[in-house]
Amino acid sequence: MRPAMRVTCLLIVAMLLPGAAVHAGGAACVMAKFQGKTLDYALVHGKSHPAEAQEAALEELREKGYADYYKHLDVMRAQNLSDLDQAFVIVIRSVFSDHRGRDRSAMGCGFSGHSYRDAELDAVRDLQAYFWGWKPDLHGYEVVRKFQY
Repeated sequence: MRPAMRVTCLLIVAMLLPGAAVHAGGAACVMAKFQGKTLDYALVHGKSHPAEAQEAALEELREKGYADYYKHLDVMRAQNLSDLDQAFVIVIRSVFSDHRGRDRSAMGCGFSGHSYRDAELDAVRDLQAYFWGWKPDLHGYEVVRKFQY
């Protein structure tokens, strides 16, 4: 058998194996921020890829009037993406003062294929990753959205 034919046969066999299915799900959580405050968020799920969900979430925020218009201070940022077909989802929000006494707000989104608790831990990690001065035990947070898709 020629090498090209062998490669073709191996690719066909690989495509027929279980677990080689085409990706069928995605979700994205995008935040609108301005001067240290998270103003709003959009969470889109059910797209065929997380990048498509991210674009849909950005468009949702644009339709609400958020955009990059003030010297890049008003920004929309994808904070958390998921490629899970089915997931537990939690969105958290915290309002607090930073170490300089300025009012701040931040949000985090979490996804898990196992439980709401794991999704909440992912949301806390997400919030800390984008607002490193936030401490969950010091500043606290509230769950603003909880659902499954």
